[in-house]
Amino acid sequence: MPLTWVMFNLTATLVDPVVMAQPLGDSAADEQLVLDALDDAIAQAMALTLSGTRAPFTTMIEAGMRRRLRLRGRDEDLASSALELIGVMPAYIEAASALETLRGVGLRLALLAQDSPAAADAALRFAGLRDRFDLVLSAEDSGAYKPDPRPYRMALERTGANEDQLCHVSAYWWDVLGAKRAGLQTGWVARQERALLDTVPEPDYRGRDLAEVAAAIAAPLAA
Repeated sequence: MPLTWVMFNLTATLVDPVVMAQPLGDSAADEQLVLDALDDAIAQAMALTLSGTRAPFTTMIEAGMRRRLRLRGRDEDLASSALELIGVMPAYIEAASALETLRGVGLRLALLAQDSPAAADAALRFAGLRDRFDLVLSAEDSGAYKPDPRPYRMALERTGANEDQLCHVSAYWWDVLGAKRAGLQTGWVARQERALLDTVPEPDYRGRDLAEVAAAIAAPLAA
């Protein structure tokens, strides 16, 4: 069956998290620290899910930020200032037009974020993208964080789509892997990772940015 829904990860896929580097000094090294802290947050989310425990995703980001600052011998309290900017992450420059490309061929759009529903909704609104989305979902509501299968299964239930009718787009290899293992189609934005691990199932669509991925998804439907 043809695609009917395209679902997106939020942070580092639609919106740029390096804005949180501003209170740290806003250097290239500070931007990398933020990205490394996000990787630490994902590792914590995986560990907590596997161990059957829970914590707010923002708490895990702050823990990652504090660890990265500690490793560099810097003031850990800067993490709190950085976290204050998590709600004002700007959309990537091509995000709005990419979403319109998909809507233009009749696809419905959903978001599946790690953060709370309210935080995800607020982030989309600040980025000027909320009105493009039919549905905003949080992995927290499934009882597990991505890449556990439960968030993706919840998305199938909430959209009413079959597995082959829903494509999940992310800039993270682990998210592509999780969605593919749950039976969804996948799209990978290679903006930061640039190369996939050999253990990650090949995504159905790939591109250097959101515009390329959206064009690849839309092409068969526009023919």
